[in-house]
Amino acid sequence: MQPTPAPEDLDPLGHSIGESLALGRHLLLVAAPLGLLVGVAIAGYDWVVNELLWKSVLARPLPVQLAAPFFALLLAGVLLRVFRVPSPSMADEVVKAYHAPGQGMPTRTAAGKLAASVATMGLGGSAGMEGASKWVGATIGSAVQSGLNRLGPRPLRWDRKTTLIAGGSAGIAAIFRAPLSGAIMGVESPYKHDLAHEALLPALVASATSFWAFTRIRPASPYFPLSFHYTLASRDLLVAVPLGLAAGLASHAFLWTLGGLRGRFERLSGSVVVRTALGGLLLVALAWGSRRLLGAPVTLQAGLPVANALLAGKYGLGAALAIFLLKLLATAVTFGCGGVGGLFVPTATIGAALGAAFDAVFAPGHPGVFTLLGIAAFSGASYNSLLFSAVFVAESTGNVFLVVPALIASTVAFTVTAGVSNSKSQRRRRPGWRDELRAVPLSTVMTRRVITASPGQTLEAFSRSVLVEHHFKALPVVDDAGALRGMVGLQHLRGVALSEWSEVLVSEVMDPAPRSLRPEDSVADAARALQRGPYDYVPVVDPASRALVGIVSDSDVYRSLGEQAARAA
Repeated sequence: MQPTPAPEDLDPLGHSIGESLALGRHLLLVAAPLGLLVGVAIAGYDWVVNELLWKSVLARPLPVQLAAPFFALLLAGVLLRVFRVPSPSMADEVVKAYHAPGQGMPTRTAAGKLAASVATMGLGGSAGMEGASKWVGATIGSAVQSGLNRLGPRPLRWDRKTTLIAGGSAGIAAIFRAPLSGAIMGVESPYKHDLAHEALLPALVASATSFWAFTRIRPASPYFPLSFHYTLASRDLLVAVPLGLAAGLASHAFLWTLGGLRGRFERLSGSVVVRTALGGLLLVALAWGSRRLLGAPVTLQAGLPVANALLAGKYGLGAALAIFLLKLLATAVTFGCGGVGGLFVPTATIGAALGAAFDAVFAPGHPGVFTLLGIAAFSGASYNSLLFSAVFVAESTGNVFLVVPALIASTVAFTVTAGVSNSKSQRRRRPGWRDELRAVPLSTVMTRRVITASPGQTLEAFSRSVLVEHHFKALPVVDDAGALRGMVGLQHLRGVALSEWSEVLVSEVMDPAPRSLRPEDSVADAARALQRGPYDYVPVVDPASRALVGIVSDSDVYRSLGEQAARAA
């Protein structure tokens, strides 16, 4: 039986125009307004953290500043416990929601997690705002699309996970003041070696409108202002290779430290409040140590001022290495003991310190270039992100030529990390059709009513069955008890003279050991078996009795694949 043609096969131009109109309608009526909403929300979030809280901390005497991280993590722990937040993860929760079919961002504990993130960053924990901004944007996007899918008009209904990624991208674009970087980070984050490409256009539109809305309310100052215009130098490309290698190895050390601290804190007896309070004390010790060693508490908050001081060449080789170690430990402690926020800016500061050490050793033509490459390489390695970090460095500085050495450094670091990242929910790549079908058992798709041949049947009787009555090329051979004995097909008839068909039995010419499958095997197993041949069907048998319970063909595989695609849509 021939498969029914799909609508796009009957009218490809009309189908393409219809898809384009639906996408355009979603971009205009959902993605663009979503970006505006997220931009305003992130502007408010940024004001609370940096203006209302952190500036108040900086206005206090130094001992208060040094003690602030203790209260940051203690308050975060109290909020996590009171609101019963199961996990302090923010950016990774977005990735987890994207991969969870039929689920959006959790909202029951959202208020508690948001408050805990404000406490962590606003009082000096070594955490960045991009994780929370991505989480806020994704939560808004998920809620908006869920409402439209449930109550809105049909033209506005869309795949929720696409709008979730668009909202997350909008949040990153706003807080980074970098719309292209926001879109790239959003679609790159679900996978280590792939992209959520179906969300790219909505992410670009939402990022653009979010950036516009944010900059109407908050300053649009670049993250890394430069005093020079970079021109590409061959020597920088050569140094980018060992810098990327060092960043990749350093990323392994950072993630190992983070994982080790997280495991130790989780094994401690007592509530999350006790664990976060202990982590807060460690942060105070690190802040005090950095103040004594370097003259400033460089481990406080995300570290953007420290990264810019490194970029400006205010620290030498020894100080840069000290900042690298101290900030690495402070960030690992913050997140290892339950702090809530983002990892990118802290890892960017760690990468800036590593790059500043290369600046001190190799003295580039433009001082600060290797500091920027260190940001791209180390943060990209820790996030397992190849494109975002390189594009962000170029976009946030306004120097497009930086893309080239940044890509080299981040590619080397990305390769060295070998798929290890700070995201537990990040998957290696988008599932292919075999991955989709691997979860579907044959018992749900196989044909159960099967035409069979018997061992004692003559070839003449068999030929009438396959050629005249049923038009099959082969049939399974079963005995009186229903057990599979073999397969017989037209190719077996060709080996016997026509005059002998009335005398020769099926049992004499059949294939006595055909490939068979079990009901619990997957549709992907059936696809592989069918590719190997030699028949258009594969028998499905009960492994205990060898009884034939069904048969699977290419059409069954195609039907299952279509059902999986429709379910995903």
